Parts: sequence; structure tokens; C-alpha cells
Amino acid sequence: MNINNNSSVYKQFVLWLLVVVWTGMLFFFSSQTAAESTVLSGDTIRALLRIFRPEFLELTTLQQNQLVAGLQHLVRNAAHVLSYFGLAILCMIALRQHHLKTGQQAVLTLLLCIGYALTDEMHQLFVAGRAFEFTDLGLDLCGSLTGLAVVLIVIVLKRQKAKRQMLKSL
Repeated sequence: MNINNNSSVYKQFVLWLLVVVWTGMLFFFSSQTAAESTVLSGDTIRALLRIFRPEFLELTTLQQNQLVAGLQHLVRNAAHVLSYFGLAILCMIALRQHHLKTGQQAVLTLLLCIGYALTDEMHQLFVAGRAFEFTDLGLDLCGSLTGLAVVLIVIVLKRQKAKRQMLKSL
């Protein structure tokens, strides 16, 4: 085995390890009971509000709690989209290291992301206070499609740049 091949195998390993770590993080969060998840998202919202709305600290406890409760749904939905946005990017980058056509990589990325989202929702059937939610699957799909689109746009732009540079050198 030559050095370039070892480097390629190492790169593939690291990239797939990142995918596994990301899915492990998703599994950890969906393993939380509904109460634990609510506390975590509430704490996250409070921390963000302290940064982006300093007047939040001047509100009464009741007003703070109402504001946090009002943002819970939005933050949870955003977490689904962002989580699967990241998963799609990581999967596509890992698949780019294999000898597949870009279209095949894209399809595999979507299958991996949606497959994981389905198993994640099924997993939540066994977690206290959690349930299988079709809306969550839709959010996961939106995040996956957006992450995939970003990678595909970067690929197209890189190809166009390479083509322009090749034409300049002629």
C-alpha cells in the first residue's frame, strides 16, 4: 500500500467517524425524556436570549418563562433542520471520498439521512414522553435537502472554476 492510499483510507475513516459521532449526538438528544429535552432547549433559549436580548434579564421571571415557552417550538424545529443539515453535509463529504458519481453520492446521502431520521423517530417511541412525529421527519428531510444542496452548489462552483482556469491556460 502506498502513502497516498494510506492517506486516502485515513481520510475516509476520519470522515465516516465524524458521521458516526454526529449520529451519536443525535441519538443522545433523542434519548432524552420529554422533560429533559424541554429543560435543555429552555436553557439553550435562555442563554441565547441573554446574549442577543440583554433586556431579557430585566424581565420578571414570569415574562422570561413565557418568552422561553413561546420560543420552544421554533427552537426545536430549528434543531431538527440544523441537525440533518449537518448530517447531510458530513455524509456527502464522506461519500465524495469514494469512487461514485455525484448523483449516486447525493442519492446515498439522502437515503442515509432519511433512513437515520426514520430509525431515530422509531427510537423515540421507547423514550418517556416522546413520540414518532411525521412533522419531525419533514423537518429532517428539509435539513437534509438543504445540506445536500449546499454541497452540490459548492461542487458545481468548484467545477466551473476549474474549467475557467483550464480555459485560461490554453
